[in-house]
Amino acid sequence: PVKLEKSFFIELNKRISKFVWQRKKPRVKYKLLQDDRKKGGFGLPDFELYYDAAITNWLKDWVKLESRRLLVLEGFDLQLGWHTFMWDGKAKQHSYFQRHHVRNVLLNTWEKLKKTHYSKVPLWLSTLEADTYPNALD
Repeated sequence: PVKLEKSFFIELNKRISKFVWQRKKPRVKYKLLQDDRKKGGFGLPDFELYYDAAITNWLKDWVKLESRRLLVLEGFDLQLGWHTFMWDGKAKQHSYFQRHHVRNVLLNTWEKLKKTHYSKVPLWLSTLEADTYPNALD
């Protein structure tokens, strides 16, 4: 995953709007353009939502701890387990964790999703592997 700022999506939406309306004043709100066709919208994709979905796919592999290749690649220097950083907020205490560009993007997106969907996340994930070193997995 690549880190994309909010300003990137704002600029992308502006350019798409200019293209759709041919540089004239928009006659419909942009959110209506992005709304589903079944709801009366025009079905224009929400690129920020697609971006978050792609990163969430990586997070799924991160949480499940099944892809040994991914865990070794991204967790080569971890002193604590993955879930420690996701649930307990240890990333602020261990600054080395956020220096890795992939982990930083994943953790920032996770924090954003956790704020809005925390009650929908299964509770068994929170303490599953909090203190296990990921490279020690068989």
